[in-house]
Amino acid sequence: MIQQLKKEDMKNLEKFYDQTYGSLHILKNNLHIKWQFKKNPFLKKDKTSIIVYKHNGKIISHLGFIPVKLKFFNSIKKGVWHVSFFTLNKFRGKGLGLKLVKFSNKSFDFAMVLSGSEGTENIYHHIGGHTMGNLKRHINILEKEKVEKYLKKKISFQRKITKTEKKYKLKRIKLLNSRYDKFWNDVRERYPITTERTRKYMTWRFLKHPLVDYHFLVLENEKNIIGFSIIRFENKNKKIKAARIVDLIVKKEFEDELISSILDYCKKKCHFVDFFCTGNFYSTALKKFGFFNNRYKNLKIPTVFNPIDTNRRPEINFLYADLLKSTKNDILANENNWYLVKSDSDQDRAY
Repeated sequence: MIQQLKKEDMKNLEKFYDQTYGSLHILKNNLHIKWQFKKNPFLKKDKTSIIVYKHNGKIISHLGFIPVKLKFFNSIKKGVWHVSFFTLNKFRGKGLGLKLVKFSNKSFDFAMVLSGSEGTENIYHHIGGHTMGNLKRHINILEKEKVEKYLKKKISFQRKITKTEKKYKLKRIKLLNSRYDKFWNDVRERYPITTERTRKYMTWRFLKHPLVDYHFLVLENEKNIIGFSIIRFENKNKKIKAARIVDLIVKKEFEDELISSILDYCKKKCHFVDFFCTGNFYSTALKKFGFFNNRYKNLKIPTVFNPIDTNRRPEINFLYADLLKSTKNDILANENNWYLVKSDSDQDRAY
């Protein structure tokens, strides 16, 4: 039987998580569960965004989902990110994952996954979906010797930095107001398909996150926002320290200033900075300030900290399905029509 999770299922769910993920997994953290699957602003208040398949009263298969508003050219679509697929080994091969996905898709226009497994890809292909490929991972090494020591190898390229005169102020904020609304409404046209970054969504996703201390940095021209970036520092490891740019939105003419200011902000706080995104957004400006696409350099710099996991695959792929079959495939297949970053879906989480 497929159903949306109910209050009375919580003890059963805990047993399922113990059996499948173990006691140290993030899904065993109640703060994370409540934030991710109950407090999402695009979710109805009395709902939990977890679907389960029950057999003889026990949960045997699980699917989490994250509803979002999808800014789709000049319209808004109802999007859903699928996360946390798991079916008990004994019941695999029976199509339960496909059934859960189909059940969850009934209320949405687009279904999406970041970092999907081979099994998830098969499910998406069954529902008419597609695999786009991997997000680009842009890396800027701030302390070359520290990174070389971690990698136990020399890095052969030099970090070239363009100097730029700072005209505007970068500052960290803890609240969003109408200035943010105005900025987003002005800049959103630059991104054909992306998350609709409403004030309510951004507050939930970053400013009121219960476990991660995100630095919400805005670039200001007098009293107007002209760009913002969300930074997460992972600097508790003694071996190597990172700054993750997990979101970046800016008016095109201020790209250089924002990226240069971000690097200044990160200096002496970390050894490298990285940024996952689709398409060629900011590629020229990032290169100008010393970032490189690690798809070509292929340095074994870990993507998962807390603790460092060198076995986790470093790539983040993107799967999508147009559930209404309302858009031409060539439009959706063009990665420059999509602007996705690491903080979309569940790819930037506490651990």
